[in-house]
Formats: sequence, structure tokens, C-alpha cells
Amino acid sequence: PSGRGLVVRPRRADNIKEIQLLEWESFAKKVSSPPPEPFMLYTPVEYPSVTPHIGDDVICQYGRGRITAISIVDMSPDKENKDCDKNSNTNTSSNDNGATPTQSPLKSSEPPQKSKPTPNQKPILKYTIALTSWRLSQTRKPIHVHLITPPPCVVRKHTLIEMDAHSKVSFAQHQKTLANAQFSKQKDYALALITYAGAVDAVRNVQHDHSSNNYVRADLVVVMVTCSNNAGMCCVHLKKWEEGRKFAQNALILLDALYQKRGRNIHGILNGEGLIDAKLFGEWRVKSYFIVGRCCLEKGEEDVASGVLKKGLAVGKVYLEEMGTEGCKCKINLEKASYKSLLGQVKEIRKLMAECVERKKREKKMEKKRAVAMFGKGASKHAEIGSENVAKTGSLSTIKNNTEATKAEKSTEKQNLPLESAPNTKIDLHSLPKQD
Repeated sequence: PSGRGLVVRPRRADNIKEIQLLEWESFAKKVSSPPPEPFMLYTPVEYPSVTPHIGDDVICQYGRGRITAISIVDMSPDKENKDCDKNSNTNTSSNDNGATPTQSPLKSSEPPQKSKPTPNQKPILKYTIALTSWRLSQTRKPIHVHLITPPPCVVRKHTLIEMDAHSKVSFAQHQKTLANAQFSKQKDYALALITYAGAVDAVRNVQHDHSSNNYVRADLVVVMVTCSNNAGMCCVHLKKWEEGRKFAQNALILLDALYQKRGRNIHGILNGEGLIDAKLFGEWRVKSYFIVGRCCLEKGEEDVASGVLKKGLAVGKVYLEEMGTEGCKCKINLEKASYKSLLGQVKEIRKLMAECVERKKREKKMEKKRAVAMFGKGASKHAEIGSENVAKTGSLSTIKNNTEATKAEKSTEKQNLPLESAPNTKIDLHSLPKQD
């Protein structure tokens, strides 16, 4: 009677259900003093569930799931007669003696009487539900059940805290699909950045439990890397250089960790599903290096940008050489697609490296102009004259050093003369002065 509601808590002691009314505003208008939000209803009555729609979370006799499709079951008499005809044709057979085939007892000789449907008769609906409460091991495909009666009961969607690892990864994949449309079709980079970042945050601190097998872990790596790189590209379009750099660096960390564990279960699952090494460690890593290099270049860190871009160029060249210089050695279509995308990425990196060199040249020219502006027009001439004086003083000092060296050599030669060559001198002791 009060509109749609949500059962918050059933109390087993007194069999009272606490229902939060979702359409409380329309009901509050009838009351003179409406209570504050939320409007609660406490009742022992078992109200029926709302009509299920596609995308609603439901509970059925097989567990919890999500409705993926709703179809109308055709229960008309013509449909039943056609089914009976098919069954009768399959049950007829011929004898070995050439006798005519006998008629099946399932087919009646009297024509069926068509029943006229009543105008108030409701169509019978069939609900297709993808179960989320349990699934088969060593696979990621959900189990689908088809229900006609009784209809499933609609329940509240789980919050992010209440989700298990598999549900969080599925939620992130759904967010990624929405963000791809916002990025490519709508060109709304701000909204796409919010959606990509939400997908990354949803699976950032996933606690693996019994529901997370190797397939869930493989999907987690793919969602984290692709959403981080795509969020970095959104930041490049929005000129948010620091945020874009962080997103791309996170993707590189994940890819490096996966590269260290190549050949194991998760790497084998990804390769088996078409994500070859040229895409995992080639395209995705080169894209991350490109984003980091672009952000560093726009922040004025040309040296860091050139180093990062060189790494990306080296990675791209390695995988291009593995697949063939002209792409003729590519055996499958996946390798051909990766080869083409890597060629485009390598070209973009080379353009960015050329831009980095040009910016360095511009900075040097600007520094010269600033020096001229600070010290005047003759600053460059004074610098040239100073360099010439330094060269002259340097040459004079070398000449002085050479002359001093020759003088020192001559003095050492005189001191080292033999005693025989010294002149004979006689000393007259009587000529010396007397001492008192």
C-alpha cells in the first residue's frame, strides 16, 4: 500500500519485517507531518515481490543470481499440435516385409479443439538467470537456469564491501565496458576517467577466497592493466599529467610482475584465450611507457622522458623482430593485429622522442636569450674575449713553467759536478781576520 520497499531485516522473534520504503516521498505527502528519511514500515504481512526486470538481482530455489533475459512462453494450441506432429513422425517406422507404417498412438484421429484465450489471461514468462552464488570450478562461465514458475524474488544489489572476489571482478568488467563507450563513442574523457578509476578501485584490494580461481586472477590482471592504461590516456587528454603518470606506472608494475611469472597458470590461461605475449608484454607495456614519457615531457622532465621512451622503443623493437620485420612470419591473425598496432606505437614513440629533442634545443636558446637580457647585448662578446684571455694566460703560464724547469735543471747539474773538475783554489789563513 505504501509503494515499493526494501526488506532491511526480518525479526525472527516476533516475525516482524523492517521495510525501508523506496517511494516514501509520494506517501509522505499524504501525511501532515512527514517523518525524516528513510521512511520505515514494520509489518508481519508477507508482501509479494516486485516484478523482476533484466539486470535485477534475484533469489530462486537454485540460489542467488542476476536476470539476463525474459521471454514469453508460447502456450497456444497450435504450438502444441505442431509438437505432437513432430513426435508422431519420429515414432513411425516401416516393417521389413514392406508393410505400411503404423500410426503412432500419440496422434489422435480427431482434430483438436482450439481453446479461446481469455482477455484477462496473463502471459507466462520465462526468466533466464545467471547464478552468482555458486559456479563450476576451473571455468569462468556462469551457470544459467530457466525458470517459469514460481517467479524469482527481487533482492537488493550487493554493495562493493559485500561482494566476493568474483563479483568484484565482474563489476569492474562492467564498469570497463561502460567507460569504453564513454571514451570512444561519447568522447567524454572526464566521465570515462571516473568510470575507469572506479573499476580500478573496485579490485585494488581484492581478498581472494574460495570463489577466486586462476581464471578470476587472470581476469583481475587484465582489468587492472587495461583500465589503468585507459585511465592514463584520459588523463593525457585532460592534461592531468601527474595522475596519468601514476596510472601508467601501476600498469607497468603489474606487467613486470606477470612477466616474472610467465609460463605459469595465469600466463597460460591468458595465452590460451588469445592474449599473446606480443600483446601482453609488447602493446600494453609500450602504451604504458608512452603515457609515462608524455606526462614527464609535459611536466618539463625531458631527461626522464627520453629515458622512458627509449625503454618503450626497445620493447617494441624486440617483439617486432620476433614477429618478422615485414610481418611475413606472423602465423595467426592475432600476431598480425599485434604487429600493426606495435608499428603504430613505435612511430608515436619516435615522434615523441623527436619532440623531446626539439624542446631541449628550445630550452638552450631560451637560456641564451635570458643571459643576453640579464647581462646586455655584449654578454656573448665578453664571454668570447674572456675565453681568449684565458687561452693566452694559459700559454704564458706554460712558457714560465718551462723556463723555470730549465733553470732548475742547470742548478742541479752544477751541484752534481765531480770534485776533480772543480778549480784549485788556495786559502791564505794569515789573511783571515783575528778573533778576540
